[in-house]
Amino acid sequence: MPRSGDGSSDNAIEPGNNIIHGAGEEPSTRVARADKTAPLPEHEHGAGIKGMNASGGSSQGLAKGPEAGQGGGSIHVASSFRLISGVNNFPLRLPALSKLPLTLTSSIITSSLINHTSKRSLPIQLYRFHQRTMSSSRTSKPAVVDTSLQGSPTGAAASFASSHSSEHPLKLYGGWFCPFVQRVWITIAEKNIPHQYIEINPYHKAPEFLALNPRGLVPTLAVPTVSDPKTGNAKEVKPLYESLVLCEYLDEAYSDPDQYGERLLPQDDAYERARCRLWIDHISSRIVPAFYRFIQHTPDKPYTIEEIRTEFHNHLKAFAKEMLSSPSSSPGPFFLGEKFSLVDIMLAPWAKRLFLIDHYKPGRVGIPSAGHRGEDEKVWKRWDEWYKAVVERESVKNTWSDNEQYVGAYKRYAEDTTQSEVGKATRSGRSLP
Repeated sequence: MPRSGDGSSDNAIEPGNNIIHGAGEEPSTRVARADKTAPLPEHEHGAGIKGMNASGGSSQGLAKGPEAGQGGGSIHVASSFRLISGVNNFPLRLPALSKLPLTLTSSIITSSLINHTSKRSLPIQLYRFHQRTMSSSRTSKPAVVDTSLQGSPTGAAASFASSHSSEHPLKLYGGWFCPFVQRVWITIAEKNIPHQYIEINPYHKAPEFLALNPRGLVPTLAVPTVSDPKTGNAKEVKPLYESLVLCEYLDEAYSDPDQYGERLLPQDDAYERARCRLWIDHISSRIVPAFYRFIQHTPDKPYTIEEIRTEFHNHLKAFAKEMLSSPSSSPGPFFLGEKFSLVDIMLAPWAKRLFLIDHYKPGRVGIPSAGHRGEDEKVWKRWDEWYKAVVERESVKNTWSDNEQYVGAYKRYAEDTTQSEVGKATRSGRSLP
C-alpha cells in the first residue's frame, strides 16, 4: 500500500480478503495472516521517526494461504544502507528495510544496531521506538486463525451445488454458510436459471474470483455481457454483487414466464411493487441487524438480552401486521398470499437460522406459544403461518446444508468473536456492509 511521506504508515486491509460471513479468527492483538479482515492494531502501525525518511512500505504479503504475511508498517532509514550517519561513526549495512514487515525490521534493528550502541549514543526517538516495538512483541500473542469452517455445502445444498458445477457462462461465487448468498441461490432455484456454482473458501480465494471482485465478498455474480456468436462462449464477463441487486437482476434478466416462471415482484401494479420494496427495506434495515445484535449478545453489552429480544420481536410483529392488514397478503401464507415473492426470499435465510438463537442464547428466540400471546395472538399466528411455509419451501430447503454445520459456523457469532464484516459492524454499532 502507498505510504505517506511524513513518517506515518497507512495500514489497510488488503483488497480481496474481506469476509462477510462464516469465517473469522479468534480475537488477538495480532493481525490474522489468512483472512486479514481486521485492521492492524495501533502498535503495528509504522511509527515515523523524527529526522528520518519514511519508506514506501511496499510489502503486502503477496503469498496466499494461512502462512501469508500482511505486509504492514516498515521503516526505511535513509535511501542508502546507512541507518544513521554519525552514530559512533559506523556505517550499518542492512537489507532494504522497506521490503520487510515491521516485526522483522525491528528484529534487525535490535540485532544490528542496539548491539553496537547504547541508549546514550542513540537518538532518543530511535531508542524509544525500539523500546515500544520490543515491548509490544513481548506482550502480543501469536495470531490464531480458526479455519475449521466446513469448506463446502452438505446435505441438500451439496446436491444442488453439484448439479450446477459444470462450466457455464453465468457463475455464482458463494459460500454455503452465508445467508446473503442463500438469498441469491433461492432466487436462482425458484426461476430454474442455468448457472455454475463456485464455492469460495474464505481463506484461499481463487485469483479469478478476486479479479472479478477485489474486495473478495460473496455473493458475486459473473455475468456474461458479450458472447461469441459461433460458439456461444462468453467473451466478456462483468461482476455484480450485493444480494438484493443480484436477486433483482436475475428476476429481470430471466423474465420469460414460459422458461423461468413468474416474476418475483408484481409487474402489473406499481404500488404493490413499491410496497414490496418498502418491506424488503424493513427486513434489511431492521430485522436482519437485530438478528445479529441478538445472536452476538454477551453479558458485557450495553443492552440486555431481554431488550434485544423485545426489539427483534417488534420488528417481526411489524412484518406480520403488514401481512394481516394487506388484502394482497391473504389468503395464503406468503407476503403476497399464495405467491412466493422477493420479499419472502429476503427474509427466508434468517428464518432458517432462528434455531441458532434457540441453540445459543438463554431464553431462546422467545416467541410466546399459542394461547399465551395476549393481544398479539393473531399477529404471531400470521407469523407462524409465514414461517412454516417459507422454511418448507423447496428452493429454501434445496439451498440448505445440514443444521450442525451452521451450529459450528455461528459459534463465533454467539461468542461475539467473529471477525466477519457483518460481525464487526454489529459489534461497533455501525450499519451492516
